[in-house]
Amino acid sequence: MNAATIRLFQRAVHFWLLGYLITALPASEWLWDVPVSPPLPVPGPLGYLMNAFGTWLPGGLALPVVGALMLFAASGLFRPQPMWMTFLSWVFFTSLVQRAWLASCGGLLLMNNVLFWMIFLRGGSSTGPRSLLAELAFWAIRLQLIFTYSITGLHKLTGTSWLDGTAVGIVSSDPLFGPLWLAQLPVLSKMITWALLVFQFIFPLAVWFRGTKLPFMAFGALFHLGTALWMGIPEMGFAFIACYAIWLDEDEAAFTRYSVQPS
Repeated sequence: MNAATIRLFQRAVHFWLLGYLITALPASEWLWDVPVSPPLPVPGPLGYLMNAFGTWLPGGLALPVVGALMLFAASGLFRPQPMWMTFLSWVFFTSLVQRAWLASCGGLLLMNNVLFWMIFLRGGSSTGPRSLLAELAFWAIRLQLIFTYSITGLHKLTGTSWLDGTAVGIVSSDPLFGPLWLAQLPVLSKMITWALLVFQFIFPLAVWFRGTKLPFMAFGALFHLGTALWMGIPEMGFAFIACYAIWLDEDEAAFTRYSVQPS
């Protein structure tokens, strides 16, 4: 755990959050203002935090909450957020996802968990319980990404289309997704299908080794960019890419940070 990696990761998540909210604003009426999703109760004390609009926040405040969350995300791009702000960011975001759960996807659920652990994630030189919580949050976020890939891969093994190589061809033949030309190249679509399946199982191992980590991240970024462009779920693809930053070493994170700054 190091300050450069944590700060780059925080910026990546805040950038994703700001981009998601901005692009979702045209659909804000049916997502959050007057949502088409039926109420989804969350039992227990966590319901008051994860489903604020169903408990202590009036539904009419959904758009002001979106505005506050956008301001929080924008400020997080320039300076580390205080704990109270990261806590409210998690409460607001989770409650918005709960309010529009019919439009949810794996990327939003991933960010639900990530934003929770970011409450405790700090890159300073704190000691004592706060340092232990920061360490726990750091590894929880790392392992979350690994578990997501592993569980998704195991789920694919319960069907037949991924094992026989037809999954990508089936999806690409759907006019809503595409690309249609890929469905006409069955050999290529099978190769891509099996490559993605292998990637999801090997990625959780590859990120532990310096020689394989970056190549697998590059392949994963291309894969998620493809889902963002062709499957119409950019919030999911870019969520995974943003989370890659947590697996960078200190020198890699520092190089990335300085290389993207204008000279």
